Amino acid sequence: MKLPPIYAITDRAVAGIDDVPEIARRLFAVGVRCVQVREKQMPDRQLVEVVEEVAAMGRLAQAAVLVDDRVDIARIAGVGVHCGEDDLPADVARWILGPGALLGVSTHDLEAARRAFADPAPDYVAFGPIFESSTKNALRARGLETLSRVAAGKTKPLVAVGGITPERLDSVWGAGADSAAMVAGLLTGGRIEENGRRAMDAARRRRRTGRIYLVGFMGSGKTSVGRRVAERLGLPFVDLDAEIERTSGMTIRALFEEAGEPEFRRRETAFLSGTETLPDAIVATGGGCFAQELNQRLIARLGISVFLDVPFETVRSRLSEKTDRPLFQSVEQLARLFADRESFYRMASASVKLSGSESVDEAADRVLLALEERETLSG
Repeated sequence: MKLPPIYAITDRAVAGIDDVPEIARRLFAVGVRCVQVREKQMPDRQLVEVVEEVAAMGRLAQAAVLVDDRVDIARIAGVGVHCGEDDLPADVARWILGPGALLGVSTHDLEAARRAFADPAPDYVAFGPIFESSTKNALRARGLETLSRVAAGKTKPLVAVGGITPERLDSVWGAGADSAAMVAGLLTGGRIEENGRRAMDAARRRRRTGRIYLVGFMGSGKTSVGRRVAERLGLPFVDLDAEIERTSGMTIRALFEEAGEPEFRRRETAFLSGTETLPDAIVATGGGCFAQELNQRLIARLGISVFLDVPFETVRSRLSEKTDRPLFQSVEQLARLFADRESFYRMASASVKLSGSESVDEAADRVLLALEERETLSG
């Protein structure tokens, strides 16, 4: 079993948000794919309803959902459960849950972790607190060295817990943890999207990305979204049109007018070929790039194409004040060109549907999630 790198635990007081499903929804939206509902004081009837609602969202997001301590509610809601050292023994919890549900256990010292790894009942073992933690303040911090010793003997996924912030994630994974359980590091002050993106991007930066080519119509946001994805992943960003303008000393419109479209397309393909020198990069292509069969084959060989699928009305609105687009002569001509090229864009490796009203970060979230979903399906 492989756990997601970020394991979120809900806490209404830390988040300053009383609605647990809302907390979960916002976590799922930025890419978190494991959420544990931890509610010690909530009445049983309400807790069942809350866990079932989070579970429904989790199924849509293809995410793992667990409930803390309550094996009975986990069984009712059809989710996993996390058991502390003073809760039901793992073998009893497994008997109640059945073989298919996710089961994790907490440990706080090396010997307890060894016993948990040897126990066939749990799917994963949590260990901590690694750092001083406001939610586990009765226990002293175990530290990264002890986490490394635990990791050396692991036989199933290891979840580090306790005081983990986005800044500490690399050290936790470097010590051998497969996943990092986070409460305050994700939820403090209700800044769920901000903290969640930092955590998820830290995990993404540890993976090989390769070359990602954003394709789509002019005005679909390839440059702004591509630049933001590159910033978040710490990768080079290449805008093909901007590179052609820089090296030619002419705008795209001037190049079209002086040398003609065939010469522009030749240069476009040459610059596209040049991206092979970058092992990992985010590349924004021009609106007509992916409509050329030669460029489609080239991109398929070099990396992954992602179509930013934006409605025509959004594109038209964005381009209405532009005068630098050589192929934009009228709204009617633009509509015909949009229709002609759409079938080519839909041949891309992945497609991201955008309304155009999203923030740049929200659009970047969707691109990153589409890439992860594609990786999961192909893996």
